[in-house]
Amino acid sequence: MDNISIKANIRKIRKERKKTQEEMADMLSISLNAYRDLERGSTSIMNSNVIRIAELLDTSTEEIVLGYRPVQMPGKKLEEMKAEYSDRISSLEKEVDYLRKLVKSLEETIATKTQIIEMLQK
Repeated sequence: MDNISIKANIRKIRKERKKTQEEMADMLSISLNAYRDLERGSTSIMNSNVIRIAELLDTSTEEIVLGYRPVQMPGKKLEEMKAEYSDRISSLEKEVDYLRKLVKSLEETIATKTQIIEMLQK
């Protein structure tokens, strides 16, 4: 996303939240002109400003930067999801390891049976 898109997203979300430029300037502790310059594109947006604006508009930085909210599972935070998937991955790795050992054991059993059959055929 470029600065122009980010600024357009801020403006759009601000209007959706029914906030005026004056209210945003007050909440950011900057002058109205400074806020207008920010939305207009005369001033570059710093990362800390994007985070603070997202908080003030009760949205995510992703929505400001991307223009939409990424899909999230209801009621789960990112850290909870990472932990859950980490546990699942660990469990699956253990299962795969077990299955590999089982396959190796079965291959050895088949090889032994094949040898016995060959011996009996002679």
